[in-house]
Amino acid sequence: MASSPRKGPLLPDTHAHLDDPAFQDDLTSVLVRAVRAGVGPILAVGSGFESSRRALSIAHEHDHVYAAVGLHPHHADRFATEAGGLRALLSEHRVVAVGEIGLDYFRQLSPRDVQIDAFREQLSWAGTVGIPVSVHNRDADSDVLSCLKDFDGAVVLHCFAGSVSFAQSAVSNGYYLSFAGNLTFPRADELRRVARVVPLDRLLVETDSPVLAPQVVRGRRNEPAHVVSVAATLAEIHDVPIEVLTSSVADNAARVFSWRAA
Repeated sequence: MASSPRKGPLLPDTHAHLDDPAFQDDLTSVLVRAVRAGVGPILAVGSGFESSRRALSIAHEHDHVYAAVGLHPHHADRFATEAGGLRALLSEHRVVAVGEIGLDYFRQLSPRDVQIDAFREQLSWAGTVGIPVSVHNRDADSDVLSCLKDFDGAVVLHCFAGSVSFAQSAVSNGYYLSFAGNLTFPRADELRRVARVVPLDRLLVETDSPVLAPQVVRGRRNEPAHVVSVAATLAEIHDVPIEVLTSSVADNAARVFSWRAA
């Protein structure tokens, strides 16, 4: 992949579903646009065994892409059949995190106890291998914190949309909070208030593409290049130059994911 023309640190996209069918026809072009926008590295995040395998394949094919492998809570009822394959993927080159894992009590497509068991087991994998986790949390704050309390590795709360009090608890626990395109929506004043209480050394940015396109491209397919809009909004919220925000986020992501070592 061609190098970025932008000077200074690149802006990472710490959560993108590059294996999604929405990208099957033009993934290379999508990644070229990301580089031109000064975006990288990109974390391709799986949601099950086949999804994780595809994310890893993409990471092997593109220098600025790394992979997270895991089973999304929506699919927790498949854990018994997919656990072996997922566990094996953790030893692969360019896997830097376990994810997307966690709890979803809003849609609750798998029973809560099944979600919790799958979440705890995958946290155990991450602890054994020594890599961070990318955590999905929807309407499950207390149980997410309970499951995480014995995990000693780095924690990224993906697409954070919680309360100020939950954000403060997460920061006090040393977790990283990753914000996505919904931060830019006109009616997201409360989420912007939440983002303001998160210190720069705990902030990450993501697209969660192909969904959650930021306001400037809302209604279209999201892609990693659009993470620039999220970063610009965070810079405004914290009243710092975009270069300062970018440098902080890049340092945080490198510390969490150890890109160069993968």
